[in-house]
Amino acid sequence: MQQSSLPKPAPESEVEASKRIFAVLAYIVPVLGGIIGLAVDGRNPLTRSHAQQSIATVLALIMSFLLWAVLGYLIGLVPIMGPIISISLFSLVVAMLIFLAINWIISLALALRGRERTIPFANRIVVRLFGDDRKAKPGNATS
Repeated sequence: MQQSSLPKPAPESEVEASKRIFAVLAYIVPVLGGIIGLAVDGRNPLTRSHAQQSIATVLALIMSFLLWAVLGYLIGLVPIMGPIISISLFSLVVAMLIFLAINWIISLALALRGRERTIPFANRIVVRLFGDDRKAKPGNATS
């Protein structure tokens, strides 16, 4: 048997794995992991990006539920059709939950690989809370 002369891929260095650990922690322990990541390794762009996205995603979910609760209560006061409309509006909250959960899983996988990605709806919250530090980076899509 002849061995191929192709070079073997270099194993991932431990330094790279240590840079990714706080980015992954931000998704595993939702809000607390993001805060710890920002406090301990906030200078790392990968950690900062994923920690901000994680915190913003949780805030987006909380805000959508609270918005539904307030609007649902007010609309529910309308006789006959109010409760029906209020309950049907909850489907929007469930849709938001599914959308953000899928993005959460994709972002966790990318954090494990050491890549950055923005979550579409949560990115608006990131820009409002933390400012937009992605403008200087060419090729990083924001929505």
